[in-house]
Amino acid sequence: MAQIQITTRQDARDAVTSFFDALSASTLLQLANMLQRSSPDPEGLARKVLEAASDVGKVRTMPGTGLGNLVSARQGRARLDAITIDDDGSQWSDAETLGAGEMAAHLGVARTSLDNWRRAHKILALRKGVRNYVYPVRQFDRRAPLDGLDRVRHFFGDDAATWEWLVTSNRFTGDAQPLEWLRQGKIDDVVRAAEGALDYQ
Repeated sequence: MAQIQITTRQDARDAVTSFFDALSASTLLQLANMLQRSSPDPEGLARKVLEAASDVGKVRTMPGTGLGNLVSARQGRARLDAITIDDDGSQWSDAETLGAGEMAAHLGVARTSLDNWRRAHKILALRKGVRNYVYPVRQFDRRAPLDGLDRVRHFFGDDAATWEWLVTSNRFTGDAQPLEWLRQGKIDDVVRAAEGALDYQ
């Protein structure tokens, strides 16, 4: 942890303020009571402050090299361009979808099975209108949903966001669509990628 340089009265005031901001209300109250005495005991006060600091939590030193060298705006854009892809935001929804009746017939299952899978988040259903859903065909393998869809959906909260993530190339899935990895049975790998996906949003 870098040591703060205190060269002015304001630096000292800021350092003390940031330290006291981290203390609990009860500790601050005890310190305030000690200061209100007609002749505060400096050693006792210092001891109390040190005890309070240990109560806040252990000071952690964060190793690292800092922010690195500054680059120009042009260099920054070039670096971002090198690690990002163009996405018009709509390609993910272009996948083949079928309505509930058509999908049930396509799979050869009862429509109630489709409804049960949807309610249990075993499959993803995209809203079409107020009450209707369409189902992406690629989320099924033969007559059943791909394993792991429910585990992935857990991290996104809704079916549309989950589907968009599943069909967008991802560097954590080898620049392949996570859906393709699910199809290959790499369920745990896809779940790990989904778990970290929102860290970078």
